[in-house]
Amino acid sequence: MQVTYGLIVLVVLGTSATAGALAWLVRRAVPVETLRRHHEMGAAVFLQLGVVFAVLLAFVFSEAWGEYNAAAEAIDGECGSLHGAAILADSLPPPERARMEQAIHDYIAVVIETEWKSMAARRESDAATLSFETMLTTAARLPTETARVSTLKPQIIELLTSAHQQRETRLFQLTLGIPAMIWGLLGLFSFVLISFLFAFGIDYVASQVAFVAIFAAMLCFALLTVRMLDFPFEGPLRLASSDFQRTLVNVDRLIAGDQVRP
Repeated sequence: MQVTYGLIVLVVLGTSATAGALAWLVRRAVPVETLRRHHEMGAAVFLQLGVVFAVLLAFVFSEAWGEYNAAAEAIDGECGSLHGAAILADSLPPPERARMEQAIHDYIAVVIETEWKSMAARRESDAATLSFETMLTTAARLPTETARVSTLKPQIIELLTSAHQQRETRLFQLTLGIPAMIWGLLGLFSFVLISFLFAFGIDYVASQVAFVAIFAAMLCFALLTVRMLDFPFEGPLRLASSDFQRTLVNVDRLIAGDQVRP
């Protein structure tokens, strides 16, 4: 199921309403005096579990945020290398220049049009992989009869190799998610912490219901935020292809300049 902002709002509100309703039912079924007998021990256990949950959640959030940034940096590095290779290719003799720039253009276009949609489904694009291989092969087959080409060819290949490394990092992030066991542990902790609030009794039922509902909503929203960061190419926080689009514009500008060059 595709995660959207609307779905997130529904899940948070549903969790909040369910927790509030359960708190209200507990207060209807159990006298407040009975609930207060558990305050001393319950509060101590609740605080200890809360600390453990906070540490675990902070660790998981940090990991998800780091992987999200790694994917963003990989995109930036890949686009920078491709743009640099296109700039160097622009100094090649006319036949080689046209082939190299067109190969770079074709790869970027396939990434934008095909691979970005595939990544939302946690799949890489075979067409993009083939296009990258074609681009790198084109660079490897550049003739070295002239001093200019023999000087530029290693630099272009180096930049494309760097782009390949960044591409592999980007694709690696497609399926590198937080293990299911960790998610299960986070869910169990959340359930236990919310359940502890049912056992606390205060004079005003409405206040307790509101506290439980707000607490459940915030826990749910925190977990959903981690989930959205966990897979950087899907959901509302997905990384956009804007860097590739800007790089394509720059490459097209170089190609257009070739047409007016003598």
